Amino acid sequence: MNTNDMSEKRKFVRLTKSQRIQHAILFTSTGLLILTGFMLQGEQWVIEMFGSAGDTIFWWRSLIHRIAGVAVTIICLYHILYVTFTKEGRSWLKDMFPRWRDLIDVFQNVGYMLGLRKARPKMDRFTYLEKLEYFSVWFGMFIVITTGIMMWTEYLWPKFYLDVADAFHLGEATLAALAIIVGHIFAVHYNPHVYPMNRAFIDGYIKEDMMKEEHPLWYERETAKNEQ
Repeated sequence: MNTNDMSEKRKFVRLTKSQRIQHAILFTSTGLLILTGFMLQGEQWVIEMFGSAGDTIFWWRSLIHRIAGVAVTIICLYHILYVTFTKEGRSWLKDMFPRWRDLIDVFQNVGYMLGLRKARPKMDRFTYLEKLEYFSVWFGMFIVITTGIMMWTEYLWPKFYLDVADAFHLGEATLAALAIIVGHIFAVHYNPHVYPMNRAFIDGYIKEDMMKEEHPLWYERETAKNEQ
């Protein structure tokens, strides 16, 4: 068990330094991709509004979008190496991998929210929603990176394939933006258990009371390790 004595209550390590750095790069690059990507939807309006400066704005937009695309590709490739070849990464992937227990948690948690159960199911290190979000990122990144490379090398592809790639690229980007704004931002900032902010992505720690509430199975396992 990892604890921090800086406060009266114990804190457990939720995200290591490596994981926080990976998250920061992914967050920054994805945010830039969404911002510069959706600028294209208003390209003509911006150019008409700013005149010749609009062309300069969109030259920088294209450059930043490509740099962010390269950054997100590199961090995804690094993460594959991280979960494959490091002990810390393999532990992450092992705990993140879906299990039958997650399906049971879904039904039990829905029952709890509907008032059919008195208690929430006991969640482990990663809840079924966190696992769904994690693997959804992989699915989405595969689509946007693949289609992005196709559009970057447009001279290699027939127009039909580029049209399909463009549709998938925009569609997945829209879905990802909505997932981040509606799902992830709520979980990190507006969930009543963490409001106004879950600081794990900054300092790496989760408080003991929150760990008991959100991840009781993980808490019991880590506490048992410490008592051995």
